[in-house]
Amino acid sequence: MLWKTYCCPVCNGLEQLQAVCPHCGAPADDKGRLNDYLGPYAPYRDLDDVSMTNGLNDLAARQCIHVIYCEACGETEIYPVGDSSMGG
Repeated sequence: MLWKTYCCPVCNGLEQLQAVCPHCGAPADDKGRLNDYLGPYAPYRDLDDVSMTNGLNDLAARQCIHVIYCEACGETEIYPVGDSSMGG
């Protein structure tokens, strides 16, 4: 039996996040994973553990939630990135 693993293509450098601000339509900058902002030790915790406690359905939906920031209008939003399947 082969196991499938999933990873965020943005976090792993396979893709670059191309987000558009939902408020003004300007390009938005990727500010990293939302889970890294959820506490001082969040970047060091297991990703699935943090995803189970962040209040979102990202683990079940196999998404990595990123934070995007728009310099044009100053808005910050969350932006889901679909995880890619790796392996069998």
